Amino acid sequence: MITFVEIFKSSIMIQRIQTVYLFIAAVAMGATYFLPLASVYGQNDILHFYTYKIMSDVPDSVSAFPDYFLWPLLTLAILIFILSVVAIFLYKNRRRQLNMVRFAIIAVILMIALFFFYYEKELGAAAAGVVGYETGAYMPVVSFVFLILAYRGIVHDEKLIRSADRLR
Repeated sequence: MITFVEIFKSSIMIQRIQTVYLFIAAVAMGATYFLPLASVYGQNDILHFYTYKIMSDVPDSVSAFPDYFLWPLLTLAILIFILSVVAIFLYKNRRRQLNMVRFAIIAVILMIALFFFYYEKELGAAAAGVVGYETGAYMPVVSFVFLILAYRGIVHDEKLIRSADRLR
């Protein structure tokens, strides 16, 4: 059972800047679930693209995409969110935290590439229209930047600890 003292001790680690960076990266990835990634303006329809669904402005329209079409994107978004949150609480084990952040960075790069090079083309081709990026499309990029900053902060802490160990 977690006590108040343990929660307080873990909240003290907010003073490390990489904890703030990891939190912002997690919030940015969480925002991709609620914000539209893109809108496709076609001749007959306007589609709004989220990580978990594709909505149409036309009532009773049938989606051209199967339900599992968005699963890779949703899986990556959830994975990056979980890795960022878990890495916050691994402050006692910097090596493991560093590996989590590395894996999250690779997953973000994969998500960005998947969205901009695959999903955008598929949506544009299916709706025969123009793809306009929305706010959610930039959230993985924001998450990537803050994960890189967190990685640099963890590496800096690791170097600082190693140099202090040499002095002993």
